[in-house]
Amino acid sequence: MKNQIASSALRLLTLAVAFALPAIALAADSSRAAELLARDGSVAVKNAGPYVETGTFQIQVLAKLGQPTAKLGDGTWLYPHYEVENTTATGTLVVKFNTGRVSQLSLVTPRVAIAMLTAPKLDKIFVAARN
Repeated sequence: MKNQIASSALRLLTLAVAFALPAIALAADSSRAAELLARDGSVAVKNAGPYVETGTFQIQVLAKLGQPTAKLGDGTWLYPHYEVENTTATGTLVVKFNTGRVSQLSLVTPRVAIAMLTAPKLDKIFVAARN
């Protein structure tokens, strides 16, 4: 009986942790995070948890945040279900890399995340024609 109660409590705790939104810290004034996210579709963040910030090695991001839900062609990683601490701003964490290190962190709305995932892949971009 005790084992069943302990097992049920452990399952409930695991489920609660699995659905909790990981918190990130906003680079700007966090009181305006939800407003900025709604207006602009994205907002810059300074860290994702205590261990991931600009300059963090890609392998460390993988160790701390796990596998991203999606990897874009340019090496950007997407992690859904993040929130800015102490706000109602929630969205997808976007982690951009340059030479194996985090170069930019931002939180984007679902609409922006979908646009990033469905953007056409262009090999070359036509910018001008010669006369």
